[in-house]
Amino acid sequence: MLTVTKAASARLARKLDKKKASDKVALRFIRDNDRGGWLIRRDRTTLSDVSFLHEGRTVLILDEKSSRLLSNKILDEQETDEGLRLRLRSR
Repeated sequence: MLTVTKAASARLARKLDKKKASDKVALRFIRDNDRGGWLIRRDRTTLSDVSFLHEGRTVLILDEKSSRLLSNKILDEQETDEGLRLRLRSR
């Protein structure tokens, strides 16, 4: 299963707060087949989703296929030239 660090989950929560998203909305990883990467979009949770929480709030959701594809990854914050960014890295 994807590992989400505390720093990453806090960042996701801040993103949701900034967009004034309701508690029923979380961020979802969506495969970007054109670029071979991942996008994050706001969405509602479904029963089959894998959910990640921050302080009791669902901040990230994955469908079953995405969960399998990301099972060997860690989502964390990383310092870049543009500042702190979310990054997926292998275990």
